[in-house]
Amino acid sequence: MRWNYLLSGSLFLILASLTGAEYLGTTISTDGVMMLTGTGEDTNGSFSSRIMTVGASELSRIIGEQSGIGMSVHGEGPLLFSDYTTGRVSPDSGHTCVFLTPDRSNEAGRADLFTSGILGHGTYTMTRVPISGLSGETLVNGTGFMLLGSGSDGNETMRSTGFVSGNMTVHDLTLY
Repeated sequence: MRWNYLLSGSLFLILASLTGAEYLGTTISTDGVMMLTGTGEDTNGSFSSRIMTVGASELSRIIGEQSGIGMSVHGEGPLLFSDYTTGRVSPDSGHTCVFLTPDRSNEAGRADLFTSGILGHGTYTMTRVPISGLSGETLVNGTGFMLLGSGSDGNETMRSTGFVSGNMTVHDLTLY
């Protein structure tokens, strides 16, 4: 083996890790075990996602600075997933809750979206965009159980949490 190629490649990997990536794309197809995690944070919000599959599975993931995160996984065997995303919600200049103090009525709020679950087999697709608010969509089709929820705090407060089990088709769309 030529050590100079190994040394050059290692040097390029180290230099690349010191710069911030603006776009990550991952595609995986396997008949074994797959585990993939991703996290990120900026001034608009943060996200964390984890996927693990056993058996024949396919995954496609995109993480972009302007496009947020998108992931689609199809598994013939067990599929474990979880994600959590936060975003800043700008104060609404037109309406203010009368129970808020004047200081709190103009501050930016926080919104969050989360899902987690285990499918015996099926498809899990999610998108999250934490720019100028927080929007997200979750699509699940399979057999198993999952927990999903969303919420926002600030001028307008709203919370939603749900649990689903068995054979399921779930479509959850949230816009803040």
